[in-house]
Amino acid sequence: MTRFSKKIEELIDESGETVQSLAEMGKINRTTLQRIKSGERLPTPKVFECLCKALRLSTTEIEELQALQEITQVGERCYYNRQKIVELMAVIFELTSYHIPFSKELKAPDCALVGSGEQAKIQIVTGLEAVQSVIENSIDRELFCQEEPHLKLSIPSHFERVYAHIFEQMLGNAKYLVLQDVQCFPEVSDESLADPGLGTLKTLIGLSLLDNITYHSHYYYQAVGKSQEINVLFPYFMLTSEEVIVISRDFCRAIRYRDSELYDLYQKGFVTILLQSEPFIEESRDLFAIYSLDTTYRIRQVIEPLPCFAYYATHEMVADKVRRELPFYDDLVSATNRFYDYFKAENRAMINVFSLNNLETFMDTGNMYFPEEVCHPFTPAERLMLTKQVRQDIAADARKTYAFDEKKIVLNSAVEFVNEATLVHLILHYQKADQQIFKTIKLKEAKIVAAFDDFFSSLPGSPYVLPKEDTLAAMDQLILRYEAQA
Repeated sequence: MTRFSKKIEELIDESGETVQSLAEMGKINRTTLQRIKSGERLPTPKVFECLCKALRLSTTEIEELQALQEITQVGERCYYNRQKIVELMAVIFELTSYHIPFSKELKAPDCALVGSGEQAKIQIVTGLEAVQSVIENSIDRELFCQEEPHLKLSIPSHFERVYAHIFEQMLGNAKYLVLQDVQCFPEVSDESLADPGLGTLKTLIGLSLLDNITYHSHYYYQAVGKSQEINVLFPYFMLTSEEVIVISRDFCRAIRYRDSELYDLYQKGFVTILLQSEPFIEESRDLFAIYSLDTTYRIRQVIEPLPCFAYYATHEMVADKVRRELPFYDDLVSATNRFYDYFKAENRAMINVFSLNNLETFMDTGNMYFPEEVCHPFTPAERLMLTKQVRQDIAADARKTYAFDEKKIVLNSAVEFVNEATLVHLILHYQKADQQIFKTIKLKEAKIVAAFDDFFSSLPGSPYVLPKEDTLAAMDQLILRYEAQA
């Protein structure tokens, strides 16, 4: 029996009804219900709905049963990966939608009050908790005792507690931190849990979105077969302004040094690692680099604030929207048109999921998410034309375009996910102190790409997207409202 069928059996027993009586109440075939109870089959959406009504289940019980059914259908790893991606989207939404005031006043822990001269030059610890404690104490000393805190980490992403501690200490803190790290995602063995790389990705992106952290992250791929380790015994390390902590592979042994020669060795080692890796989370104002305008590729799925307008953009529209006073006007127009032409020819089959709330904002303002100094707003007539084109294609099933159910999943104008066969590309764009910030994250880790591919591919027909008729009805209301204003 599966976890789903065991839960069905429990609910039937708790109801006091027999399979026969429940089948009659729910207008379900008795044999079908018996096979569902024994785990031989899963219910169709209609049978599931009828069974929930017959059992008189609460909303919470229905949601629990839906989760168990999905776990049975796709497996635990796949189910929990999907949940982690939803959580990632929620973190991006929260940290880009709401300004977090620098109001947190933390009392410095005793370890942070110990002066430099009082610290032992060498401290050796064993045990996972002891190692974590030494790392946290060192981070706290850096944050509370240094005017300009600076951390450099070469620690694998699955030791997420280190990053979680930095996030907790910096959230709302008046201190400013410069954080540099080198990342890799580990091999995964336990198929009953979410890929730990997805949880870490959420934490790292959350750190990069805090206003009081300047974050420079690099990444190396384990598949390349190049070791980033300085020595074999203690392959991982962390540098503060005054000390280095070297950490064993199992994270159960660590040595903290306050030795200038050893410190310089690890500083040089960190620079070497950076040269052998590539940028992971990168902030930039270069639209060519952010949107890969000079790259041609086939896209599987795009999750973005607005429905994909690239299909309808003409060369004339692009030339008109880009501001002519830009010193790179001709290059940007040429690259954008070349990109859109290829996109229209090669990406007709991609899945596109968007936000109706963001579409409504676009209809109000005409602004997408490009800097004002780069792009003119769209005129009311252009906004209507683009929205009508999307509506027409959805109605005719000409494109695989869907709208999120924004009661179940949140998406603001800050993020785009672009998924290819071998690459997942996140583009973040949001306001910070009246400035438009652009960040890009590109990952080629096969298991992470596969997790995003599965999640995006599962959206059509899932509870996260609206039925086609609901999407069309919402767009019709939007179009009618703005036609009346025209």
